[in-house]
Formats: sequence, structure tokens, C-alpha cells
Amino acid sequence: MRASCSRSSAAATAVEKLYAAEAEALRKAELALTRQQLTDAVFEPFRDLVKQHRRLLRQSMKLTTLSDSTQLQIRRTSRELAEALARVQELNSSLQTLQKERAEMLAMTVHDLKSPLSGICGLAGFLADGTATPEEGPEFGRDILQLGEGMLSTVSDLVDLHHYEEDAIALRPIGIALNDLAERIRSQLEPVARRKHIRLSVFAPTHSLHADPEILLRIILNLASNALKFSPAGTTVAITLELLGERLRIIVADQGPGISAADQKKLFKKFARLSARPTGGETSSGLGLAIVKRLVELCCGTITCESTLGAGATFRVELPIKLPS
Repeated sequence: MRASCSRSSAAATAVEKLYAAEAEALRKAELALTRQQLTDAVFEPFRDLVKQHRRLLRQSMKLTTLSDSTQLQIRRTSRELAEALARVQELNSSLQTLQKERAEMLAMTVHDLKSPLSGICGLAGFLADGTATPEEGPEFGRDILQLGEGMLSTVSDLVDLHHYEEDAIALRPIGIALNDLAERIRSQLEPVARRKHIRLSVFAPTHSLHADPEILLRIILNLASNALKFSPAGTTVAITLELLGERLRIIVADQGPGISAADQKKLFKKFARLSARPTGGETSSGLGLAIVKRLVELCCGTITCESTLGAGATFRVELPIKLPS
């Protein structure tokens, strides 16, 4: 486009020089005729001819200028149309991707809810028709509760992810003490860890900072819940909070089965199905890490995963924070 404009400018300059030369030639011709001291009868036709030629020259110059301006406008309009078409194509591609993603999400959600619903209906049927023994009743009730909680967790994750993706989340930073945050984390995770016979380690320095506590808590709980879900009995899940200048580093490490290189490529995708399976019969919606990724992005932070198959996994999150002045 620049080369085209340069050529157009050079052509316009050449035309202007040509018109200037012709105008100068007319001026000299008119001057030469004046010096000849011709009679009016002879001189007037020549003078009229020169005037008409000069008028035609000016009109031709205006038309050429208009033509150049029109060509520039056409080129500008063509460029704008091309850019608009590119944006439309990009939006259309994004829309097709979104439609495909939502269709996949609906199919996976139906699949994930259909199985526990079938289990709940089957167990409830045994209780309703009286075929369950007194010993089986409480066991069936616990199974129904576990299936219901898994379904509720899947639905909650879907609602939350939609909220985080579609709405502009306003962060609400307040002054918080990291050791208080660590206690909240420990109190929520300890029952699960104890039930699965997993040692839970939570460490945080005795510092305060300004951050959104609910967002921090959701990031840490999702990562730690995931670690507990896939860790076998007798292992440790360690959660560490560190201050690095004006950044908070969150480390969640487990001694579980690890994550293969192939699985690591799809870790943070929605409904990602990994080869490892929960060790306590828990359900996995495949949305937990996608939610973490979105929340970290909302906080302008970063998240990485280091893992070797068979040797556990370590997730590291770094978030910008403000320290008290």
C-alpha cells in the first residue's frame, strides 16, 4: 500500500510540473504576441485562444486532482473494507469455536450427570420398595449422598466457570493475614485428607497483604482438592504460600501418580479427561483446573505445572499483590 501511494504521489507531482510548464509556455506566448504590436483585429483572436487554453488547463488540473483524491479514497475504502471483512471472519471463526465448545460441554455435562443420576435412582429404588436390608439402608444413603454431592459440584463448577468467562469479575482486595488464610484452607481440606489417610501440610508466613481473599481461596482450594482427589493413602499434599517482593507464590505439591506429557498439554482445558483416576471413588468434572486458570488470568498472574509420571505433581501460581505501606 505504501508503494502504491508513493507511485501515486510521484505521478501527481509529474502532472503538476507538466501543467506548470504549459502555463509558463502560454505566458511567454502571450508576452511575445504583445511585443509584436499587432492590431487589435489580429491580436484579440490570439488572446482569446490563450485565455481559453489557460481556462482549459485549470479545469484539467482540477479534474486530475479530483481523480487522484477519488483514487486515494477508493484505496482507503477498500483497505477499510478488507480490514472489516477480516474482523468479521475472525468473529465468525470465534463464534463457530464457541458453538462447538458449548455443544461439547452440553454433551459432556449430560454424560457426567446421567451416570450418577442412574445410580441415585437405582439406590433409591431399593430403599423405596423395601428390598434393602437394615444394614444396607445407611450404606445406600451414604452412596446417594456422595453421588448427589458429585453432581452438585459439577453443576456449581459449570455455573462458576460461565460466570468467570462471561462476566467482568471485579476484584475486591482487602488487607488479609496469610496465616489466617492458611487456617481457612486447613479447616476446609483437613476432613477430606483425614478420610483418605493423606497428610496435609499448609505453610504460610506471618505477613499481611492486599488481595481478594475469596479468589485466592478458590484458586488454592481447587488445586489442593485436585491433589487430594488423585493422591493415594499414606502420601502428603503440601500447600506453601511465599512472598516474593510484590508477588505471592502459591505451591501445591502432591505425591500422586503424576501427569504424563500428553495429559499436561490439556491440563487447563474444560472437561479435560486425564489418564489418572480419583483414588477414593470421587467424581471429576474436569473443570477445576480450567476455573483456576481463568481466575489466575483475571488476577494477571501465571500458573505452571511440573510433573513426572509416577512422581507426583507440583503446581505453581504467581500473583501480583500489594503489600501494606
